[in-house]
Amino acid sequence: MTASLHYVVVPGALPVAARLRVPTDGRDKHPAVILLHGSAGPSAREGGYADALNAAGFVTLEPDMWAARNFRGGAEGRPRPHDALADLHGARALLAAHPAVDAARIGVAGFSFGGVVALLAATKPFAGPAPLAAFLPVYPATWIWNRAPGFELKDVVDAPILLMTGALDQYDDDPEISAKLVAGLADADRARIALKVMPDSHHGFDMPGIDVAVNDPFGHQGQGGSVIMRHNPETTHAAHALAVDFFAKSLEAK
Repeated sequence: MTASLHYVVVPGALPVAARLRVPTDGRDKHPAVILLHGSAGPSAREGGYADALNAAGFVTLEPDMWAARNFRGGAEGRPRPHDALADLHGARALLAAHPAVDAARIGVAGFSFGGVVALLAATKPFAGPAPLAAFLPVYPATWIWNRAPGFELKDVVDAPILLMTGALDQYDDDPEISAKLVAGLADADRARIALKVMPDSHHGFDMPGIDVAVNDPFGHQGQGGSVIMRHNPETTHAAHALAVDFFAKSLEAK
C-alpha cells in the first residue's frame, strides 16, 4: 500500500516540523501512530516503522523535535524528556483534527529518548488533556524508571503498553531489567504492560547501518561511559512486525 507524504507543523509552545504519511487506501478514517526519534535526531529508523505501519493502514507522524530548538543531538545536545512532552501532545492534537484520522485511535512509538517521552506520557501526570490510546516505548533506558527522580512509572493510563528492549543494551546492562521493573509495579499498572526483550540486540538495533559506540552519562545504569549502538536486521524486521501487530490490536475499531 502506498501513502501520500506531507510536511506539516505540529502546534505547541514551540511549533515543530513533522513528516505526515497517509495511506492511499480510500478509507475515510485511519488509526494513527506518532513516531518519536532518539537523541541523535530523526533517522531512517522512524521511516522503517512508518513504512510497515503505512502498509498496514496506519497514518504516521514523525516530528522533528530538534531542529526548531537548534539542538545538535547526542548526549550533550538534547533536552530533558519532560520538555518534549509538549511536542507529543501537539502531535496528537494535529492528528486528532486531521480528516483522515480517527481521533480515538492514536498511539505513540518512541525510540531511546523518544521512548522515554512515550513512557512518561503513559503516566497520568504527563498524559496531557487527551491521553493516547497505545504506547510502544523501545529501549527507553529502562533502568531509570522508579530509580531516577522524575521518572516514576506508576498511575499509568488505561491503555496498553508494550515495552520493547534489547538483551545486550548497555544502558541497562541487564536483560531482565524490564521484568524486574514491571514485577515491582502496582497490580493495576502491571496488568497494562507487556514486555518483549529482543535477543542478540544492542541499543539502536532497528537503526539501519549504525555500528558505533557513544559516550553517554546515562549508560551502564547511570555509571556513564561507552555504549554500543548496533543495527540488527533480523531484529529490525521482527520489531516492525511486532509494532504493526501491537497497534493493530490496541487501536482496533470498536
